[in-house]
Amino acid sequence: MLFQFEDPLFFILWLILATIVVFLIMYIAVRLVVSKTKASDKWVLILVLAFIAVLLLPVIVDAIMIVLNFIGNALASLRSAIDNGGENFLGNFAPIIFFLLLLALTKFLVDISWEHALWVSLLTLFILYIIYSLIPELYNFVQFG
Repeated sequence: MLFQFEDPLFFILWLILATIVVFLIMYIAVRLVVSKTKASDKWVLILVLAFIAVLLLPVIVDAIMIVLNFIGNALASLRSAIDNGGENFLGNFAPIIFFLLLLALTKFLVDISWEHALWVSLLTLFILYIIYSLIPELYNFVQFG
């Protein structure tokens, strides 16, 4: 299902590019926040974590968001039947769940303290936001797409 659109080669290239960029950001963040030796010792696990953050976590969080929206729509429809009010805001928890999953994976895969994992995860989340929002806009702006 993931590779069933018109050109999977571009998807794979963007996946590799995004993984490399996130890996470099996480490696530099671990190097600056924790220590140089920790970053050098755990570079393979940082690469695995970058791949998970780019490919697997968005799919998992999207599935969680579908379930949360289903539950929220059901609750909102019950409330609107009673007093003509109610909206579904339950799907807005998906970015928080994404951050918490990324924080836990950073803490346990890279084996750093919670406060260091917090800073590395925040920086990684910021870079992922830029990758998923700014780069596709630039891709269309330059007329490649």
